Amino acid sequence: MKFKAEIFDKLQYLCEETKFNDHQLHSVIKFDNKINADVMEKAVKLLLKTIPILSCTYHPKNGNSYWETTNSKFKDVFTIVYNDEDFNNFTTSKINELTGPQIKVCLYSSDRDSISVIINHMVCDGAGFKQCLYLLSSFYSNLIKDINYSPQFTIKGKRGIKNITSQIGLLTKINILLFQNKDNNQKSTHKFPFDRNENVAPFIAKYEISEKRSIMLFDFCKENNVTINDLALTAYYRVLAKMMHMNGKQLKVPIMIDMRRYLKEKDVYSISNFSSTVITAITVNLKESFKETLTKVSNEMNTKKSKLMGMNVFLKLEFINRMFNSNKSYMIVKKRLKNPYICMTNTGILDSKKLVFDGSPVIDAFMCGSIKYRPHFQIALSSFKNKMTFSSNLYGSKNDYNKISNFFHLLDQELPQ
Repeated sequence: MKFKAEIFDKLQYLCEETKFNDHQLHSVIKFDNKINADVMEKAVKLLLKTIPILSCTYHPKNGNSYWETTNSKFKDVFTIVYNDEDFNNFTTSKINELTGPQIKVCLYSSDRDSISVIINHMVCDGAGFKQCLYLLSSFYSNLIKDINYSPQFTIKGKRGIKNITSQIGLLTKINILLFQNKDNNQKSTHKFPFDRNENVAPFIAKYEISEKRSIMLFDFCKENNVTINDLALTAYYRVLAKMMHMNGKQLKVPIMIDMRRYLKEKDVYSISNFSSTVITAITVNLKESFKETLTKVSNEMNTKKSKLMGMNVFLKLEFINRMFNSNKSYMIVKKRLKNPYICMTNTGILDSKKLVFDGSPVIDAFMCGSIKYRPHFQIALSSFKNKMTFSSNLYGSKNDYNKISNFFHLLDQELPQ
């Protein structure tokens, strides 16, 4: 069975072609004890059965690209390793969208087991990835209780952006297209100072904020009527202004937006790409206090939110697809695609009440986005059990890793103490 690729499936595929990122999403989950490997493998296979697109293969045909179901057994959908090196190599590996499967899981067998999960970003965004992780844990828990458990549902609803754009009226659409036409990933000339060493390898640089400190930061946000995203973005701007010598000059940082915020029915019975982008623009004066910069960022975000932020990108894509045939619209989008040199994503909370594996308490978990190619730089933020984790992924050198690690230390110093 064949079904068409949606526009964001194609855009994510282009991210590899344009050397923006490798379009994979990553999550690592650590347990307090051993897990049942046989049950975990069965849970992974149930996931492929329940979400058919995960067991499809991708056929790139430009504007006419499509997914196709396959009866392949996918021998490598679940693997077991016994050392850090093999586990890390899996975590930074790529899925082959042409052969599938579109999700893979690796178990690190030790005194306290861990699993690494990678999924093709063409299939879904961060919110969709979380859906998959919650289902995986649910299937595992049900199988622990009943090894013959089989879910009586499939998730194969509509995956297109019309799910989002249909939520607003024609006049609102026209207003957004006419007056928010610059709200996209415009390229900036400012770049993170990466190394020029060609000896590169993929890595994920992590920086954890302790639970005690994270709770303090959550409380700080409540007291000042700002979001965690505002807080992280403010620290990001201030460190960038210092590192790039941009004191008193405007910086632009695109951020990712989960467009499910506009759905009236929040339960989406599909695994989809419903994330968009919006450009934030702030002038940082390094003599001003953190709170003063935070006020600028919060005001900028509130203005964006009042104008249906992120919708402009969806409406542009919808308009192009309606005006031109599949191949022509694809070529227009490909030609106009602009990958930002600097950006940020907040994947949000991994809910500890949903990420439950029966008999195996989860003691730590994080997720992050795709691995970037130089000169592109992105930081990601996720949280689990009141602990925040920053991460940045790159095909880079050892010096690049050290620079990013130093960046996170500077970021931490900017955050309220």
